[in-house]
Amino acid sequence: MVSIDEAFAPPSHKTLRDWVFECLRTSIVSGDLSPGQRIVEADLAKQLEVSKSPVREAILQLKQDGLVIDAPKGRGVVVAPLKPNDVREIYAVREALETLAVRILASDPQPDRLAPLQAIVARMRQAYNEGNVQRQFELDVEFHTALCAATGNRRLQDLFASLRPDVQRIFLFAVNAMTLEGPDAPEVALAEHEALLQAITDGDPALATSRLIAHTAERAPRIAGALGGN
Repeated sequence: MVSIDEAFAPPSHKTLRDWVFECLRTSIVSGDLSPGQRIVEADLAKQLEVSKSPVREAILQLKQDGLVIDAPKGRGVVVAPLKPNDVREIYAVREALETLAVRILASDPQPDRLAPLQAIVARMRQAYNEGNVQRQFELDVEFHTALCAATGNRRLQDLFASLRPDVQRIFLFAVNAMTLEGPDAPEVALAEHEALLQAITDGDPALATSRLIAHTAERAPRIAGALGGN
């Protein structure tokens, strides 16, 4: 089922298609709709109290984004599974985008640009101190989104935003299905973000880049391995 609350009431400035799309994407990313789960156009239209047309359009957009795939024997669509190669590809693109971001920021570490990142890291530490792993990893995604946004490069920000649903799905899998210990422990993830931000703040592009690459490149194969298959 797609979870709908007051926050997802269709606002006047959005089309029904956009609203349905956001409801579906949020439900997939959050795990409310699990990989392999079938999405029935008629049932969804009834649940959301809309016609089939915006549902059909939203599903087409989800297919383009790779979040749903055609079901066997032409029976609508199902939530796309998360595959090991998906993780490797997404992390490779992430690394390229975020490497550019940290170089831009560390080459000219303006305090007003870095303030949002510092605030997110502070909230990550609070979540860690409270033992709220789910919240810490939600803020992890927020940090990397803000990292690209802080550059002021609109195209870089848009490219990372297009990856965000996939990144969120990967993080959700990691939190729920992996043993978060050793190099994947919450305290390690927090320390890596703090060290990365410090290198950016110190205006050291080379160090910031190496810390970013270590943070992403070393984690991707472990998550891909936990998924199994190809």
